[in-house]
Order: sequence, then C-alpha cells, then structure tokens
Amino acid sequence: MIGKANFVTLLGLALFNHCNAFAPNVVRMTSKSLLTTESSTLVSPLSAQGSLSDEDETTFLNEVFDGAKDVVILGLRIGTCSLMVHHGFDKIQNVDGFSANVVAKFFGFLPGDPKFWTLSAAATQIAGAGLLSFGILSRPVAFSMLATMATAVVFHLLNTGGEGFPLAVVSQHSYNYELAALYVCVLAYFSAAGAGPYSVDETLLGGEINFYESIAGKVFGSEEEE
Repeated sequence: MIGKANFVTLLGLALFNHCNAFAPNVVRMTSKSLLTTESSTLVSPLSAQGSLSDEDETTFLNEVFDGAKDVVILGLRIGTCSLMVHHGFDKIQNVDGFSANVVAKFFGFLPGDPKFWTLSAAATQIAGAGLLSFGILSRPVAFSMLATMATAVVFHLLNTGGEGFPLAVVSQHSYNYELAALYVCVLAYFSAAGAGPYSVDETLLGGEINFYESIAGKVFGSEEEE
C-alpha cells in the first residue's frame, strides 16, 4: 500500500510534468537543451571567426582588384588620349586637304565652310585629349570625342564599305575603319562611366556628377528652400 504522503508526492510530480509539457520553451528546459545551448555557445565564436576570416580575405581581394582596375582605367584613358592627339595635329597641318577630300566630299550637307568642321574636329581631338587625360569634365569631353570618331567611322564606311566584316580577309590585312571604331568603343565607356578615381573630376571637383548637380543648383536654384 502506498502511503498517503507518497501518494500526494506522486500526484504532485504528475501534475508538474503535465503542466511542464504545455509550458513555454523558456520554462521547459531539459538537460539536453542545456547541453545543446552550451555547445552552440562554444561553437559560435569559432564559426564567427571563420566567417570573418573569409570575409577579410574577400575584402582584401576586392581591394586588390579594385585598385588594379583603377590603374588600368587610368592607363587606358591616358593611352587613348596620347594616341588620339596626333590625329588632331594631322588635320591642322593639312586643313585644305582634309576639308576637300573628307568634309566636302562625304559630308557636303554640313553648313558653312568645310574648314570650320576640319578645325572643329582637330580642336576636339587635341583639346579633348588634353582634358580627358587629366580627367576634367570627362563625360561631355569623351562624348564630344566619341562623336568625332563616330563621324570618322561613317567616313571610312562610305569610302571603302564594310570590307567583308567580320570574317573576310581584306587585301591590306586591316579594316580601314577599325581604329576609329575602337576609339568609339573606348570613348563610349568614358562617356558613361567617367574618368575614374584618378582624375581631377574626382579628386578636386568632388565627383563629376556632384559637380554638375551643384552647378545646376546654382543656376536653377534649389528645389527646396528652407
């Protein structure tokens, strides 16, 4: 026979277990959950340390490749400008010939004296190359140079045609318009992306887009006046 006291004790334990089954997770803590919590607490710092190491390594590689990209962009910009400037000097030294054989012959619909367009193209190539090489007002400068070289592409296409692009092998082993077309591609990049971090636009003007926005704000006034 179970004593009255023992019966009360067993009944209390049964009621406690029954209530504990419906208790919140915070109250219903078992030895297994405690061990799991402790083990997770011990493993978490190690996992965090591993993830931080991977993140640091990724950040380091990103910095390396970002720095290399900026240097390559600088080299591409200066190289393009140094190669283009001589095309402008060539036009200045032969204004009459370029005006007659290129402007008047293929672009006779342009108004005014053909020499004006020759000198305009030369100025764009010379002054534009100087400004873009330093990264000054890079986007509009690059776009003006792009327009000049796109015109050169049109001239070559009108003069010699497509020359079987892209699979034919031409007699001179070089497409006449390929250099001008390559200039267009490179200048299209700078027209859209700007000169990059190593430029006057970014280092002295506080960012090319920000500079234009500040000028527009001064000219047209701020949208919100305090």
